Amino acid sequence: MLIYNSRSQTKEELITQEPNKVRAYVCGPTVYDYCHIGHARTYVNFDVLRRYLEAQGYEVLHVQNFTDVDDKITMRAREEGVEPMELADRFIAKCFQDIDALNIKRATKYTRASEYVPKIIKITQRLLEKGCAYRAGDAIYFDVERAGGFGELVKDLKGAVVDMLEAGAKRGPFDFVLWREAREGEESYSSPWGMGRPGWHTECVAMSMDNLGEVLDIHWGGRDLIYPHHECEALMAKALTGKTFVRYWMHNDFILLGGEKMSKSTGRTVLIRDVLKRHPGEVLRTLLLSKNYREQLEFSEEELEDSKERYDRMRMAAREARRAGPTNEISPCVKDYVDMFFGAMDDNLETGQALAAVENMSLELLSSYSEKDFAGASRIFDAVENILGIKLGHSMSTQ
Repeated sequence: MLIYNSRSQTKEELITQEPNKVRAYVCGPTVYDYCHIGHARTYVNFDVLRRYLEAQGYEVLHVQNFTDVDDKITMRAREEGVEPMELADRFIAKCFQDIDALNIKRATKYTRASEYVPKIIKITQRLLEKGCAYRAGDAIYFDVERAGGFGELVKDLKGAVVDMLEAGAKRGPFDFVLWREAREGEESYSSPWGMGRPGWHTECVAMSMDNLGEVLDIHWGGRDLIYPHHECEALMAKALTGKTFVRYWMHNDFILLGGEKMSKSTGRTVLIRDVLKRHPGEVLRTLLLSKNYREQLEFSEEELEDSKERYDRMRMAAREARRAGPTNEISPCVKDYVDMFFGAMDDNLETGQALAAVENMSLELLSSYSEKDFAGASRIFDAVENILGIKLGHSMSTQ
């Protein structure tokens, strides 16, 4: 199987550090609001990778985090007059509702940043001892230059966003916060440096390494996380262990609305739950898999309607194929489509091509003019359900 590695910017054969076992970490949401379809694209596509690997006999250790310590959580909690953790708990519960509605397999383990503060403090102390961190102003910073500099995922940092907290006190423009002193009214924790809270990048390093070890096979997230988040994670982890943190970095591209990137900051978002009021989860999942995860994907009501029609055809064709009952035979026609499906999946999860193969076979199977033999066709529909995670055997009632 070939997957695109964001570090090498090429497709590489997947070779895990331990035979038949994959250690994978997926960046989860900051829980101050409902999940949107950009989140859905990340989790659905990783879910397909996990399902495909498990179908090939891999054990997948899948860890996904919830960022529940963040300024946005503090601000919204203050607006609503509730405690930050109460707000985080609410939106974590809502996130699980969305995950289940989209038939996304639950992670092996979900982690919360607030539960890893002691480990984050130990990491910060180790980096201080190694000389890769320093205290300035009200924060402890990671010294990017001392650690060897960036370059794991981003080679050209011209115009890159820098952390402006206490910018005048930092040694280097790209140095980032590991820990900072608490501000009034926000969630804070006891540390050797007084009451404070961890930096975002430190949180994910602590949660991933504590559960998956010093080297991960796969680290997945949205393309917007390449810099600064994943670049910072990679350098920090290497400073701690001397090892390459991640073997394969995988990133899905953006969802577009009217040709422009969907973004919370601009208010241009579509919530998963709002889509599920009009369409079942299978339809949204079909749309999210209609292109390779590395391509930009346009979202619109028209695209949703097209996906509903595609889903309906697959469902009707699956029903026809399964009426014949189980068989060990497979016709040459069906074998060609099965080969196309799995060939596409082996080529960096080309789910759009895999779905196209299923749709073309569905059209032929349902055509009154076709005289082809479709013995064994149920196999490809089983793959749609078990690998693409699109259920085909139940009613179209909305969630």
